[in-house]
Amino acid sequence: MSVITRPDEGYYEPLAEQTMLCGDKYGITMALSLFLNGKHEIPTTFHAYIRDCPFDGAYLVTAGQNIFFEWLKNWKFTDRDLNWLRKQLTNDEMTNEQTAQVEDFLTMLKESGLQLTVDAMPEGEVAFPDEPIARIHGPAWQCLVVEAMLLNVINSQSLFATLASRLVEVADGADIFAFGLRRGQAIGGLEAARGTYVGGCAGTSNMQAAEFYDIPCVGTMAHALVMMYEDELDAFKDYIGALPHNGIFLVDTYNTLEGVKNAIKACQEKGLTLKGIRLDSGDLAYLSNEARKLLDAAGFTNAKITASNDLDENEILRLKSEGCKIDVWGVGTHLETSSAQPALGAVYKLGAIFDKNLSFEEIEATRKLVKEGRSPLEKGFTRDVIKLSQDAIKTTIPGELDVVRYVQTDKDGNWMQYESDTIISNLVEDPVGPDGKLTRDVVSVMKADDTQSRCFHKGTVAYHPISRTFEMGQQVGAIETIHPARQRWARTKNMLHRSVLRSKRVKGRENQAYAYKVGIEESLSDHRKGMIRRLHQTHFGPGAPALTA
Repeated sequence: MSVITRPDEGYYEPLAEQTMLCGDKYGITMALSLFLNGKHEIPTTFHAYIRDCPFDGAYLVTAGQNIFFEWLKNWKFTDRDLNWLRKQLTNDEMTNEQTAQVEDFLTMLKESGLQLTVDAMPEGEVAFPDEPIARIHGPAWQCLVVEAMLLNVINSQSLFATLASRLVEVADGADIFAFGLRRGQAIGGLEAARGTYVGGCAGTSNMQAAEFYDIPCVGTMAHALVMMYEDELDAFKDYIGALPHNGIFLVDTYNTLEGVKNAIKACQEKGLTLKGIRLDSGDLAYLSNEARKLLDAAGFTNAKITASNDLDENEILRLKSEGCKIDVWGVGTHLETSSAQPALGAVYKLGAIFDKNLSFEEIEATRKLVKEGRSPLEKGFTRDVIKLSQDAIKTTIPGELDVVRYVQTDKDGNWMQYESDTIISNLVEDPVGPDGKLTRDVVSVMKADDTQSRCFHKGTVAYHPISRTFEMGQQVGAIETIHPARQRWARTKNMLHRSVLRSKRVKGRENQAYAYKVGIEESLSDHRKGMIRRLHQTHFGPGAPALTA
């Protein structure tokens, strides 16, 4: 079991407890092919990124990276893993020589330690389309083997975190609790509880998730408890007697407003304070207003009104527009299943292939010299690659990539708002100096329309959202709990314009003013367009219609 130690207590990441078989089989079949052809150790760089923002929005809350990091720490192909792979990769029709080759491959898996260099955004950082959330560099076979696990955790956790963030935003400061374990599609529901907490949910009803991640846990009651009694008032009196300082009453088993009155009466007869009620059906706007009047008249002005019942972003917005008096939102099915968009669709693509004769130490040393401006990049050091597509959104950006994020500041230099991002090559002189300011002008060209560009001038405050966690297989950066991730997102969202946080894309108007602008550095954009033209002529012929970049 992988352990992260906090000052106050032990902590572990249960979702990281996966074997090396946590992946798609094609990762292993490609690794075997490369091994048998002597190409498996060729240094490569891959990027994980999104092509579009979820929920028709304009941003992504990244999450899941620490699960991936924890999994990498335990890199080891066990005998059980290898025995299963042996059965998958051999059959009776194979020759003795072919079987021996598979055995050599399995021996390589067993003896190879982690060699990857991993640069990634930390959990709780914001990301936008095309920019790398994670950059993975190392032997080709290891880069291929980790793809599925990386995408699995980023896709699920970032989706839940972003959905939670959107719900928190429309709730205008009211608490959102995740209530959907019973409707979840993952055993135990840890994924949803974890990701939604990073995105800003106040807690969960899932006790196991609350215990694992040290997050707030809430629970009210079900209709079944009331139905166990012939009289609702008796049920409420027994319930508040059992939970004298923590009882929240579900009041809509029969008649909602009579239920509110019974909750008030039960607390008055017991001489206890009414903590809150929950509304789970009916006209929630009307009922919450009437319930508020009853609670205030009885002196329970601090009692909270919680609402549930198939809530989602649109329903919360509707109820608020109708003047509801709801203090806490319990979101279940639509949050636990992310029904508005069940999948994120982050992808993992090859960007660069390095000279096979270079060691990883030589590559890293050269990379540092180039980024510091002390050495030009030698020809043949790397070969940039690109995936073409007739769908413009699927045509990749070639090379090993990084991101520069620009920051608006006040007159005293305090950070005020994120302004824009530029995707740059990671194998050029770094435009961000040690003082966190641009050392040169950067021209940022829009990917979708290269007639649109903007120059960010020398001296602009900027930073790289990507940082290093593993270097040539060794952990060099911290692996956090979800609490710093949640805090990071709380700070980050305050750096985004409110129109970005609340945005909904209108079909056919993808470039509205609200969109956060992400460009490609001009030299990289030109390089990309040149590669597209050359490869198009090579693979389609000079007379073929041009591909869209």
